[in-house]
Amino acid sequence: MKLKHVAGLALVSALSLFTLPSHAAGACGRTASSTQFDAFYASLWGCQQSRIDDMWNRFSFDQDDWDGGMGWEDPCNDALPLKRTFNALQLMAYGFTTSPTCSTSSSNVGLWGYCWAGNSIDELDAVCSNDSRAYTVAAPIVDNYTELYTQFFYDETVIQRAGTIFHEARHADGLCQPTGGSPDGGDSCDPSYKDGCVGIGSGSGRGANGYTVAYMMWFANAARSTWTNTSIRANAVAEGNRYLARRFETDPCFRLHSNGTTFRTC
Repeated sequence: MKLKHVAGLALVSALSLFTLPSHAAGACGRTASSTQFDAFYASLWGCQQSRIDDMWNRFSFDQDDWDGGMGWEDPCNDALPLKRTFNALQLMAYGFTTSPTCSTSSSNVGLWGYCWAGNSIDELDAVCSNDSRAYTVAAPIVDNYTELYTQFFYDETVIQRAGTIFHEARHADGLCQPTGGSPDGGDSCDPSYKDGCVGIGSGSGRGANGYTVAYMMWFANAARSTWTNTSIRANAVAEGNRYLARRFETDPCFRLHSNGTTFRTC
């Protein structure tokens, strides 16, 4: 299925990225900040139709979930949820390599994260809700889906959004559910860094929070130089360290340096 896309729209959008106001009208009653790196990443992929088609099909977007002001009618508008999601997916696809792979043999999750997430997530839906960043339903028989919420679109930077999609893909892939009562007051907490799946039907191994940390660690260490900068790398490291400090019942006892390498803390 092709997303509505008017000839020349990508070019117009790309040329106007750097003239957007500091806060542009968005959706869900929110405005889009210019400090979340959307313009930076939008300029790297230019809203190309072929890439839109790939994302649309790979992640099973549906018009009914993304119209009504969420971006279907204006897919190259960085202020709207659809384009802000596209920017994160393009970072996942090309932030580490020019040729993303579906093979998960490499320890560098950035090389295969885009394809793996697309294979794991049943569908991506947009919802105006302040409940959390995102939520995934993954269970036998019932309809499976991943919902992206208002905080995902307007409170997260592009690299944080990429990490959230990677995080939700772990829930979708392994029925990997967390415990509640994390140190930061949230309801998503892994028992430990290497063992993060609990609950009936859950898989085993590293949980979704551990996957987020791994994504941020590899991004800080191995992202393509043209797809990052000092501020974005610092943002990734801060996000990884926030998870390490607040999203595990047992402290992993390490944190991330500015280049993504680790150091012991206990």
